[in-house]
Amino acid sequence: MSATANELFNVNVEALRARSPELAAAVVSATPIRLEAAIARSGAISARAGDGWLHSRYDPVSEGRKVADEAIATGAELIVMLGLGLGYSAKAALSAGAAVAVVEADPSSLAAALRLLDLSGLIADERCALLLCPGGKGLGAFLEAAAPRSIALIENAAAMALFPEAAKELRAQVARYRKKDEINAATLRRFGRLWVRNLSRNVRVAAGFSGVSSFAGSFAGMPAVVLAAGPSLDEVVPSLRAIKGRALVVCVDTALRTALAAGVEPDFIVVVDPQYWNARHLDRCESPGSVLVTEAAVWPSVLRFGSRRTALCSSIYPLGRYVEARLGPPKGALGAGGSVATTAWDFARITGCAPIFMAGLDLAFPGGRTHARASLFEQRALAESLRLSPASSASFEAMRGGRPFLASANDGSPVTSDERLSLYSTWFARKTAAHPEAPTFNLSGRGLAIEGMPYASVATILRLPLIRATIDARLSEALREAERSAPDPGKTVDDILDGLREELSRLAELSDRAVLIAERASGASGPTLAAALAELERIDEDVLRSGASEVVGFLFTSAAEAIGGRARTLDESLEHTARLYGAVAETARWHSGSLA
Repeated sequence: MSATANELFNVNVEALRARSPELAAAVVSATPIRLEAAIARSGAISARAGDGWLHSRYDPVSEGRKVADEAIATGAELIVMLGLGLGYSAKAALSAGAAVAVVEADPSSLAAALRLLDLSGLIADERCALLLCPGGKGLGAFLEAAAPRSIALIENAAAMALFPEAAKELRAQVARYRKKDEINAATLRRFGRLWVRNLSRNVRVAAGFSGVSSFAGSFAGMPAVVLAAGPSLDEVVPSLRAIKGRALVVCVDTALRTALAAGVEPDFIVVVDPQYWNARHLDRCESPGSVLVTEAAVWPSVLRFGSRRTALCSSIYPLGRYVEARLGPPKGALGAGGSVATTAWDFARITGCAPIFMAGLDLAFPGGRTHARASLFEQRALAESLRLSPASSASFEAMRGGRPFLASANDGSPVTSDERLSLYSTWFARKTAAHPEAPTFNLSGRGLAIEGMPYASVATILRLPLIRATIDARLSEALREAERSAPDPGKTVDDILDGLREELSRLAELSDRAVLIAERASGASGPTLAAALAELERIDEDVLRSGASEVVGFLFTSAAEAIGGRARTLDESLEHTARLYGAVAETARWHSGSLA
């Protein structure tokens, strides 16, 4: 290895060590893959790996810029690169202002690349995440933690061909995240404005509630049972009273009727879905001994539910986060895996409970059923059934609508699940692996087998000691702490909302000006065009610095959707700018009106 290669490697490793000592150590100890370096016709360095070229043999810099531009044009919030290669696409994407996650399946690839080029600037850039995913594992966890609203994928085929099994796993994780991304985007298009309206109506009332952080660690070392509303919950019902004597009971909204029908008031009821029909699960239900765990975007009637106390988790919506950040203290974040059962499990985890038993978490359709018999879904299906459209037809439609497939149940038998439910399964598998301090068991023998969540029988819980008196005492103490920490906002919330409305009005006016500038600049040239572009850049920076930018941007599923695709000319780019700022102005005014 030449002195120059040694020097390059040392410079790159020092930059890497500043970002990730663990990754730097792995690269230093790795045996580099064999790369055949070559000078491209453009004069830049290219390289051959195995049977393929990492980059163009003619102009790798131009090729990298083109690949990055295509990814950026999708409007994705994050560009995921499978294989760094020699970094041309990553450099181009960063130069254009994009956020990048570079994924390597083996440190040997980096060990080779860092000996060919000075990549220290790329490595040091905070917008570039460098991930080592041995065997392809770990990308999904990173994406869930980073939570980009959309991703674009760039794959270096030659780099990934060296590790085909890992590449297959990485592609699968990207596909799973994109599926969730598609569901989230469709949900946002359908319900985004509903969530904002709910928050606007609830914000003053919600400001007076304490946060779920009051219960953190309150039940350390005690078992918990989380009641979900799957069909197998019916098998647990006869033992619910006995279970409550031995464990903290956390109940999702859809399972509340079942619990109350069995004569059991849960310790906690979790409600986080903002839709009207979800609020109906609480209709004609009374549970004055329970604590309601919810978030500020729920349907307003939920906050009027007669419970012992209401505790809020931190909002996952920008408007809620905006108010909470200025009102303080933080309510406490709960995981959101797309199902209320995921949030209920995470709440049980933060209370310190261990082990956690999941009841009614089927994530499948055992016996062709979708929910426990006493749930609102089942009762509505029965009430609305006709001779030619029986309740079983509703279950069939529910199963068929989610792209069903056969999978293995906990007892080894085949069971029907679907794509949506499998996303929840993936969430649970990842979270239970990340939190070994909260071992979790599934009480559903015919439910979908979830990695890291083995089956346990109800008898396992019934063999536990009676600890209800201790649970009640700890709950009372936690409620006293919640009472002490409850905010007294006074006029503070109105002051925050007044300030937000003023900022939204300012953003709307700025956006109107940007539309006018972009429209007038179309077809211009010389100093006139330069002045217009400079003014648009200043407006861009002002809007992005605004504390209300996330609030306004919430209703956009992606920039590409807002502007209508990739611009091919400067005039098209100006047209897209005008379209985007027109949408920003409309959204800012709509938010302001919702807060009035």
